[in-house]
Amino acid sequence: MKRSTILALGAGALGGFAAARIYKNNRTVRLSSTGKHIVILGGGFGGLSAASKLIELAGDRLRVTLIDQHNYHLFTPMLYQVATCGVVPYDVAIPLRTFTGPRGIRFRRATVRGVDFEKKTVQTDSADVSYHYLIIALGSTTNYFGNESAREHTLPLKSLEGGLAIRNQVIDCLEKAAEITDKDEQKKLLTFVVIGGGATGVETAGALADAVQHLIPRRYPTLSTNDTRIVVIEAGSKLLGHMKSKMAQIALGELRNTGVEVWLNTTAKNVNNGNVETNEGRSISAATVIWATGIRAADVVSKSKTDHGKGGSITVNEFLQVPSHPDVFAIGDNALAKLKSGPVPALAAAAMQEGHTAAMNIVRMLQNKSPLRFRYKNLGSVVSIGHRVGVAEIAGRVIGGFSGWLAWRVVHLARITSFRNKLATVLDWSTGYFYDVDTARLEVETREQAA
Repeated sequence: MKRSTILALGAGALGGFAAARIYKNNRTVRLSSTGKHIVILGGGFGGLSAASKLIELAGDRLRVTLIDQHNYHLFTPMLYQVATCGVVPYDVAIPLRTFTGPRGIRFRRATVRGVDFEKKTVQTDSADVSYHYLIIALGSTTNYFGNESAREHTLPLKSLEGGLAIRNQVIDCLEKAAEITDKDEQKKLLTFVVIGGGATGVETAGALADAVQHLIPRRYPTLSTNDTRIVVIEAGSKLLGHMKSKMAQIALGELRNTGVEVWLNTTAKNVNNGNVETNEGRSISAATVIWATGIRAADVVSKSKTDHGKGGSITVNEFLQVPSHPDVFAIGDNALAKLKSGPVPALAAAAMQEGHTAAMNIVRMLQNKSPLRFRYKNLGSVVSIGHRVGVAEIAGRVIGGFSGWLAWRVVHLARITSFRNKLATVLDWSTGYFYDVDTARLEVETREQAA
């Protein structure tokens, strides 16, 4: 076994474990029963991390309530695999009650409408919930940067519904292309544009290229892979945004090796009727346009009565507190932390670290101790680029190819909290490795539609 592969397995496992367990402390602090009510808004990586740490530190000495509009935790790093037929949607949706129930955390499925910081009340669509301490971890939504044509004519990849919609769109395009003889229309159906060259865009484009190249010869014999076209449009000068330049170079080379076109320093100016126009005057006709760039805080966060930063996130101090309301913490995509080390990246690992710090600071405040400053620890980055190809930066070293792909799988498998979902994911990956991907079109019909 190659040294780089061994490094990928060992460092990848270590990185995944560290991301899931950073700041682990098995000792329960001495905290008498306070009756204090801690409310956590959001069941994403940050929210679950905070809830887990609170229970670890204080046990049943605190009342902890987790509120989310869905009753599942969405494992967003693998959402692109739902969109490209790599896994079924249920593999990335982990029931929240499997996490909250055994830990004594109360879960409420409700949509948050607002927060009254003065009355210390969370307003939901079902009832108001009072709190002593609040952690805001509602995640983010798609940011179209004011491009209304993109909002109307692209498919966002930010939710389970969005991933399923893209999956069905890809399958529909292949099915329609196989049944028509009009070459121009067929070419349009087999052209896929991904707007955004960050990790999500790169992973989506790579997996999509791999899927169509394997599917067409076996399942759509009337089509040719030579007629497919996948284009990534990225506004920046390199792929993968904040990640190391070496990772971006490897990703660019691997995408181009699979036949994916990459347009750097290019923005999508207008999207209309399957036609994408760029700032450079170029245009491309595509039946599928995926929006994989830009995030902003949820509306309930951006409209809250406090100071805001980029994308509507809440400005917090070095302790992750809202300065005007020290009993309120904001983490993940909902927080703009002003740290000397620079901005905190919008990553699951960062949100988890912030969740741990927010939980520890609440417990420390209940003990009349000073809160701890948040310090972000970069645990590295992993990106998958199709079948058996990836790139990873772990412990300061960048590895690509099969080793990078293996590191991605080890890290993300370690982060999945549910054993059932781990097993289902491994089975899906194994099936996809040795056989074709699943192209069953998944849809839900209402009783009226079925009639």
